[in-house]
Amino acid sequence: MKRKKMFLFLTVLTLMTQITNYIFACTAIIVGKKLTTDGSFIFGRNEDLEPDHNKTFVVHNRKKNKPGDVFKDETNGFTYILPSESFKYTAIPDVTPKEGVFDEAGFNEYGVIVDATVSAKANKKIQEIDPYVKDGLAESALTSVVLPYVKTAREGVMHLGNIIKTKGAAEGNTLVIADKNEVWYIEIYSGHQFVAIKYPDDKFSVFPNTFYLGTVDLKDKKNVIASENIETIAKKAGTYVSENGKIHLAKSYAPEFDDRNRSRTYSGILSLNPEAKITYTDERYDFFQSTNKKISLQDVMRTFRNRFENMGFKAELSKEDKGKEGYKYPIGNINTMESHIFQIKKNLSDKVGGIMWLSMAAPKFSPYVPYYGNINATDTSYHDTSTKYNENSFYWVADNVNDRLDKSSAEIQNKFLNKIKNYEDRKISEQAELDKKISKMSAKEAEKFATELALKNGKEAFKMMKEQENLLLVK
Repeated sequence: MKRKKMFLFLTVLTLMTQITNYIFACTAIIVGKKLTTDGSFIFGRNEDLEPDHNKTFVVHNRKKNKPGDVFKDETNGFTYILPSESFKYTAIPDVTPKEGVFDEAGFNEYGVIVDATVSAKANKKIQEIDPYVKDGLAESALTSVVLPYVKTAREGVMHLGNIIKTKGAAEGNTLVIADKNEVWYIEIYSGHQFVAIKYPDDKFSVFPNTFYLGTVDLKDKKNVIASENIETIAKKAGTYVSENGKIHLAKSYAPEFDDRNRSRTYSGILSLNPEAKITYTDERYDFFQSTNKKISLQDVMRTFRNRFENMGFKAELSKEDKGKEGYKYPIGNINTMESHIFQIKKNLSDKVGGIMWLSMAAPKFSPYVPYYGNINATDTSYHDTSTKYNENSFYWVADNVNDRLDKSSAEIQNKFLNKIKNYEDRKISEQAELDKKISKMSAKEAEKFATELALKNGKEAFKMMKEQENLLLVK
């Protein structure tokens, strides 16, 4: 995710440089259900921009909309006429809506998931032919105008595609829309061009801020949904590359593969598959990766925390580190505001949706906490909307803990990291029994059960973070 904050006035050159350096930062992972240890489909993302950027975790209730009601993105003027009804959905929004809502990721009441976005940008020649639309759809509005209005993942892809066709896209993005039956990966390339593919069950992918799809069979309407002119635009731009008679999307639409994307893709693939036959100097990395080993939820959590452990690089953890010899930009960087991992399980109904594991602030020193998709409330520690430190805010406490532990000794860091991992292992082991219970309940009973569990988990995890913060303050 790029998180383009559209400031009206930027007069200080140094501030502009600082934002540019850290604006492309998100990393996402998808793991097909045939590759996971428990048979669940797993995908998620580190939402990155900068430290000290508050996020909340909320539930938007189902509501009736009046004729003519409009959603407006205050960052660029994009508007969307609301349907008569908005479905209930969970979200992880920013606290400054005039700079963008950024609902980011969540479940709706029909079990549909939107995880949006990892930002990307088309090459300059493509942008000249099909430029981004100033008041088009941006990440800041995407989840808000898709998730509350669709009942299946495929419907979500079609709905998104229609908005891009009629309103245009304000920026490039990659994202996931999923339900119990299908997981779709989407690349939005330019003002009106996109391709979505149904993700295979037997592959995994690691993708930071660029386009990754290779050759795609555009005639396969069951597994591919694409804009009409995806080939035409590339040909007009003079960037069209084909392999075996099919357009190679990344080579046709993406800019040159840069080192910050290379470092995260390389380390992420090797984290999930240490036997991968890749080198750091490969021209590009295949989007669809294979492995003979099963990938666990803990493996994905570890990868989102990855700082080149045992890989020979040093992790760039400050602006001073950038460009230094031996330093590379890690997946587990200091600019993460929250990290989330979704699990879709075959034994959970679409009314439950699945599970989202949420880590506030950088997950390096903040636990992933499980939440079913059908909850109707979250703990109050997730509700604070302040833009400065608040001792009652999960985000601000987790952010403070991360800041202080990044400056602490390895002994102190490892002690708390082990505590986090023990907590996560316990929650994962408990989840199987909870899944059995909730799968036998009516929709109403399941919602009550999931909400009570959510409030309990939120309080428990926040207490753990507060205790650690107090220890660090004493030291």
